[in-house]
Amino acid sequence: MRLRLMTFNVENMLLRFEFDRETEASLATLMDAEEPAARAELVRTYWNILNDEMRVMTALAIRDGAADVVCLQEVESMRGLRAFHDRYLRRMTELDYQHSVLIEGNDGRHIDVAVMSRFPLERIVTHQALRWDELHVDKPKIVESTRDRIFKRDCLEVHVQAGEKVLPVFVCHFKSMNPEREKTRPWREAEALAVRRIVERRFPDPAAADWVVAGDLNDYTEEDGAPDGRHALAPLLDGGFAVDAIKRIADPRDRWTHFFPDERAYRQLDYLLLSPALARKNQDTVPRILRTGLPYRAERYMGPRYPRIGWDRPKASDHCPVVMDLRF
Repeated sequence: MRLRLMTFNVENMLLRFEFDRETEASLATLMDAEEPAARAELVRTYWNILNDEMRVMTALAIRDGAADVVCLQEVESMRGLRAFHDRYLRRMTELDYQHSVLIEGNDGRHIDVAVMSRFPLERIVTHQALRWDELHVDKPKIVESTRDRIFKRDCLEVHVQAGEKVLPVFVCHFKSMNPEREKTRPWREAEALAVRRIVERRFPDPAAADWVVAGDLNDYTEEDGAPDGRHALAPLLDGGFAVDAIKRIADPRDRWTHFFPDERAYRQLDYLLLSPALARKNQDTVPRILRTGLPYRAERYMGPRYPRIGWDRPKASDHCPVVMDLRF
């Protein structure tokens, strides 16, 4: 059986309007207002228009991937996911995902992981309530003492039923690198270990089973081909437990999925990690990184962009979708 899988951090797909000083300061228009109430209304109007343009571009990016299963990060709610699907994706493209899931996770900003699928989801399991002691994972010092849940958001497990075959997919969005990569690394490392433990519990022989870990893991293992051993993903990668499909892209300068403007750095944050068995079945398949929705500030990318893409925004997202065809 074959299917096309995508992972995509869609950057704050929110229903709510967040007005704060940062939002007000980022108003990018020649229009302005002196009175606080008038300026607030201007900011609200500007952001409504901007958000509409960004979701058009998000839909275009998903259209270009044309995946059978789309793993999403940073979606506020099922209501928002359905609104995006019906009002943007289905109206603008020929894609129609009849099966979708989003389960509220642990994030304080209410940005969750989700899945849209053209195939039925035979099994859906949330692991957002797992505690440190349940998986025998040590709580890092960075984690507040009252927090008993491992995942910053969730590890959402879905089993995609494609014909007579089933492909388990584990959708993740690990703790960000803010405020510092080194300081936050232990939490991501704990999440990676927890995902490994979940996979090991699910399959008697994980190396022989077909499965994928997909999502924004918020860390990078190299920069332009130079290995970086300070990452937090060792529990998933060491010993060949999982195979990072993006490393199959021959040019190491072309493996990036995110641009860091402050450091002018291009790095991979988004992953499709294949089980050893699945990697062998697809050993000649190379994933694609779609960059048409990136803002112009990511200057390394010289290819085409969607109309009206801005220097910083509007854009499809600050992350690139990653797409791969899989046999299983």
